[in-house]
Amino acid sequence: MAVLWTNQTNQMNEMNQINGPNGLMNDQTQMNWFVVRTKAGDENRANANLLNQEIETFLPLFKARHLRGVKMVRTIKPLFPGYLFARLDLDLHYARVKWTRGVSRILGNREGPVSISQAVVQTIRDRLGKDNLIELEDELKEGDLVQVVSGPLKDLLGVFQRRMSGKDRVRVLLNLIGVDVPVQMSKWQIHKVA
Repeated sequence: MAVLWTNQTNQMNEMNQINGPNGLMNDQTQMNWFVVRTKAGDENRANANLLNQEIETFLPLFKARHLRGVKMVRTIKPLFPGYLFARLDLDLHYARVKWTRGVSRILGNREGPVSISQAVVQTIRDRLGKDNLIELEDELKEGDLVQVVSGPLKDLLGVFQRRMSGKDRVRVLLNLIGVDVPVQMSKWQIHKVA
């Protein structure tokens, strides 16, 4: 009888090491990344509320610039407006996440939420700069056709020549009255033409 009791005790201890004292998996094997759809403009609210519930999230942000009147304004925006990533164990977190303020739903199919690969999240995280914002690649190369989108030369077409010493300055060749004129301007004032 003592041998049977010892074997059962050893089996219970092994199960607790694997599943934890409550029978729940605690080795993080059930934790997967999911895409969470937020309500319009509520990415930061949903992110903060999920973090308050001790749920790991990832809301990739980037620096954007847009013209407000005649002034270029810097803002920080979500890379994927209306979405964020959350690392969840659906058995534990599904109901909490679903009813979190700012959350619309967890993306999936008819069978339910569908996880995404850790590699997808890591690839995006690898693009984080020193300020924890996503570094977007500059797509302009020498010879690209560009259009001026703001300022006194708005709507003129030109050819991208090169970046200047200031990180936001570029040199563009604009065809003015039949002559190519090199013009320096902010890189935010031009847009690549397809």
